[in-house]
Amino acid sequence: MSSTTEVEGALVDEIVDEPSRGRPVGIVDVDAAAERIYASDKGQDWAPDVELDLGSKRWKPNAVSKDGRRLLYVFLPDQLPRFVRDRLDLAAQMGIKPTLALNLASLFKPEIVELLVGVDADVIVLDDYDTTKQLTPRPLLAALADVEVPVSPDLRRSVASVVWNRIGDGTAHEKGQRLEALLAFTFAQARDLKVVERNYRNETEEIDLVLQIDNFSSRVWQKSGVPFILVESKNRADKASQPMVSSLITKLQTKRGTARIAVLVSLAGFTDDARMQELRFSTQEICVVMIDRSQLESILSADDVDEALEVLVRQAMLR
Repeated sequence: MSSTTEVEGALVDEIVDEPSRGRPVGIVDVDAAAERIYASDKGQDWAPDVELDLGSKRWKPNAVSKDGRRLLYVFLPDQLPRFVRDRLDLAAQMGIKPTLALNLASLFKPEIVELLVGVDADVIVLDDYDTTKQLTPRPLLAALADVEVPVSPDLRRSVASVVWNRIGDGTAHEKGQRLEALLAFTFAQARDLKVVERNYRNETEEIDLVLQIDNFSSRVWQKSGVPFILVESKNRADKASQPMVSSLITKLQTKRGTARIAVLVSLAGFTDDARMQELRFSTQEICVVMIDRSQLESILSADDVDEALEVLVRQAMLR
């Protein structure tokens, strides 16, 4: 049973049957997904049925945050409607951050990835492998890393370029979150590496990213004989200092021998004391790889992420 409903000038078929295999996605499915989000712990801030004035157009997405700074759109069909693409772009231009709730399969479509990167969207992956994350909004690049979506070198460079151009935008928290998501996405595209933790916390510390070496190769990180690489990132105006390096060395030393390599990314660079502090521990079987802005740019633009990263790790090991 179906009826025809007009939504923002676009005619859609409203399927009122219970969804099942092979049937098209309809408004009932979208409403059910939206209700799941509203009922979750992280969905309490959404206000349904709010119309946005986007200047040249008006739009009523599924919901708008109570402060008016974010919008929610549930996207379940194979293609994103043209009128939605236009309104997402207008909303982003007005500083309204889009959050799209979608199925995992959509993240494997390059055109969807490029569109969502362009509007700096967060995503809710409704059928995430990890059920604890299914209703949690995440930066798009973080979600791509979490669910291990492989992309072509061309798409990786294109995505990285868009994010890199806005790497200094927003609050200190937003800058840090953007760099962490970019690093997670980039390292997840390395054939040898898998992002197993983001913002990992234990009783005494926090680590931005934990990478696991999960492929056999001749890369230098294989020689460490341990499974994990720790990653810390700093997107600040001041250089990474000696205490930051000391803290990361301590994290390596307290991982029960499971990590010997750490990567410290600082877009502002490093103080001389920071570099010297790393050398003081060069007699131990640990290494902190320091990556500045220009070196990160070389990784982001590389044809082969593994090769570009290995060059920097090898140089750090031979200091």
